[in-house]
This record gives sequence, structure tokens and C-alpha cells, in this order.
Amino acid sequence: MRRAGWALAGLAAVVAVVLAVPLGAGMLGIAQLVAFRAGIAVASGAAALVVVALSLLLPRPARTAAVPLLVVLVLSGVAQVGVLVARSTAAEPEARGEESVVVLSFNTLGRAQPRTLAALVRQEGADVVVLPETSAATATATAALLADEGIAMQVRTAPSVDPFVDGVALLVSPAVGRYSDAEILPMRHGALSVTGDGPTLVAVHPVSPSSVGSMPTWRTETRAAADACASRPGAIVAGDFNATLDHPAMQHLGPCVDAADAVGRSTSGTWPASAPTWLATPIDHVLVDGRTWRVLDFDVLPATGGSDHRPVVATLERR
Repeated sequence: MRRAGWALAGLAAVVAVVLAVPLGAGMLGIAQLVAFRAGIAVASGAAALVVVALSLLLPRPARTAAVPLLVVLVLSGVAQVGVLVARSTAAEPEARGEESVVVLSFNTLGRAQPRTLAALVRQEGADVVVLPETSAATATATAALLADEGIAMQVRTAPSVDPFVDGVALLVSPAVGRYSDAEILPMRHGALSVTGDGPTLVAVHPVSPSSVGSMPTWRTETRAAADACASRPGAIVAGDFNATLDHPAMQHLGPCVDAADAVGRSTSGTWPASAPTWLATPIDHVLVDGRTWRVLDFDVLPATGGSDHRPVVATLERR
């Protein structure tokens, strides 16, 4: 019995270390699990309670065999909570200045209607709006509604090669800059970059790590999404990255910073929208060149428009 207890504890310890560090976060299975640190903490606590309950059914001399496994499960949960707490520690958000830029990113799942999107843009005072899984028609209609209210927006779009997933749209205020036609970037679900007399803007949507076959493309596209910021001085990159800060592509951002992480909000999840933010996974991001931009604030907004993602909004200011 003792040997079995130690064997289970050893196996659990390996899994706990892999998920806490994490190790192999680009591999199928591990990539999906590490995206939900709060869920791992809850599962570890629940498993510890089950071990306690089952050990009570054993003869008293044999109960100590469960102690090593119980200790590992408790430490596993504590490790996950420790990471979440560390990432939630930052200075208070700063007041918005005259030179600030508000960036809104929202994967609409192709469901949010133009009126909903226009109201959201107006409510947040967004200057840059990135809309993964949004058709060109929806983006154009949203811009038209905003124009009727005196809010001008330039519209740029990139198609998806997947017929069941809409592409990516970008709306940008002339106050940010005047932009040329979009450069289409190679991502299956759409991505684009625009340059002009304002900062370089990039809208991205890498594929999700949903199957064995999708993993190589996911690794390539998430790396490309992160590099889109690092390789473009002064850039702002936003969208549904389908990756958290624990995944390989997001661990090395070069001169760029994750806006949520900069203000201690990187543990607030955006998907699925049906889950509370503390339990959901934070896969929607705004990356900025930290040499050019200072992050004043970041927030995950309430679910809206029938999407399975929550919108995110970042307030930036030039250094």
C-alpha cells in the first residue's frame, strides 16, 4: 500500500511540475491544460478532498499511504494559485492622457450585430478596433453606423481561408493616423497589418490548438502573431491569439509587452464567455512595443453580442 501511495504521488508530482512551470506547453494536451491555471488549482483541491475521503475508508494503519499524494495535490494547487497571484500584482491604472489610444479587441464569433459593435465602440471610446471572426460586411456596416454618429473609422479586412470562420476586421480612427491598404498576413483565419502616418497596427487570429493536426499551424501562427509586434517598431498588435502567456510564443516577446500583464490583469480570462473571468482562459491580447507605449489600463468587458469571447480594451499612451 505504501509503495502504491508513493508511486501515485511521484506520478502526480511530475504532472504538477509540468503544469506549473510549465514544460512542453506547445504539445497537445499540455497546451490545453496550462491555459486554465485556475481550473488546475480547483481540480487539485477537489482531488485532495477525494483522497482524504477515500483514505478514511482504509484501515487506520494504511491511511498514511495517502499522505504523499495528498501533499503533492495541495502543493500543486498552491503553485497554480501562486502564479495567478503574482500575475495579478501591479500598480493602479493611470489616468488617461491627451495622447492616449484606446484599443478594443473582440472575437465576435460572427454573431455580434453592427449595432451592438457600434455601441461597444462608442461606449469604450475606442480608437482602434480589432474584430476577429467578423465579416467585411459587418465591419463596414458598423463603421457606417458610427459615421452616422459623427465617429469616423477607416475599415480594413482580411479573409479567412476556412469557409466556416469569418476573417479579421480592423477599424481605426483618423485621429490615430491615415492608413494605406492592408497587407494580408499568412494566417488561416485572417490577419493584416497597416502602415501610415500613425503607429503600425496588426490584427491577428491564429488557429486554435484543437487537434493533433492543428498543433503545427498553431505553433507557427502564434509565433508569427508575437513576432508581428517584436519586428515592427512602435507596433500595436491585437486579436484572438488562442494562446496565454504560458504558451511558447508568448513567453518571449522581445521589446513588446502584453497590455494585460503590464497592469496585473493577465489572469482575467476571455474564453469561454460563459465562464467567470477567474476561471476562463486569457487568450485575447493587446501587445505593444514597450519602448513606444505605456499601458495605462486594461479591462476584460462583460460578454456581449452572442460571442463565446469577452471583449478586451487597453488604454495606451505614447512615452
